[in-house]
Amino acid sequence: MDANQRLLDASQLLIVIPARGGSKGLPGKNAKKLGRYPLLQWTYDAVKLAGLTDAHCILSTDDNTIADIGKEIGLPVPFIRPNELATDTATAVDVVKHAIDWFEKEQHVQAKYVMLLQPTSPFRPPQIIREAFRLINDATTNTTNNNKKIDAVIGTKPIHRALGTLFYADQNNALSALKPQTELITRRQDTRTLFTPNGAMYIITCEVLKAQNTLFPEHTYGIQMDQIQSHDIDDPKDWAIANSYVDADLSWRSDNPGSMH
Repeated sequence: MDANQRLLDASQLLIVIPARGGSKGLPGKNAKKLGRYPLLQWTYDAVKLAGLTDAHCILSTDDNTIADIGKEIGLPVPFIRPNELATDTATAVDVVKHAIDWFEKEQHVQAKYVMLLQPTSPFRPPQIIREAFRLINDATTNTTNNNKKIDAVIGTKPIHRALGTLFYADQNNALSALKPQTELITRRQDTRTLFTPNGAMYIITCEVLKAQNTLFPEHTYGIQMDQIQSHDIDDPKDWAIANSYVDADLSWRSDNPGSMH
């Protein structure tokens, strides 16, 4: 059976969609509508279309307005996030660990995996969510013979640059290369592609997250995503670009006609 059709047991998966009320770059972004849908609904619809029906998917927010939007679209809001986890200094790891701990204490649910899906990445398609879970689940339950050790899977986007063409700048804008090289490589086809996390998707075993306190442990696997899938909304310019993608019908919804109803 094709990996995209195989039934997956996601009963030990906790999916956290974090959406705090405060946002300096684009105030109120998590309560806005993108096209015909609330921004939150883009991610929640993608989760539902991923086929992980027995996963525990929740909204983690400190904001009552955002919580109400979540409830209106059917996204469970089991708690209101504490204020100390809704500041600019609170980390994604802190938010995820709070959700894991809450489920263990209040629902007596011991998750094996936790997935973080930020609503500001609305163009992450359902297939990416499913594939990320399949990879880590297969690796940790030995359902395949690939013998890969995978503790985490993240969404990535390519950086078509050599390290010698990436620079630090000091206070006077004097540049120093991350990795000096004897011959400057400027042709894209001559460089080994670099990848960076795109913020769209993280999944990790709860055991490793608690032990290492990071979403990027040593045995991390990347899923490559294109420019549109990787688009992250942080400021008005990002929002305008996202709307242009929607207007041009360039999102995953155009490949999933049922998602429009």
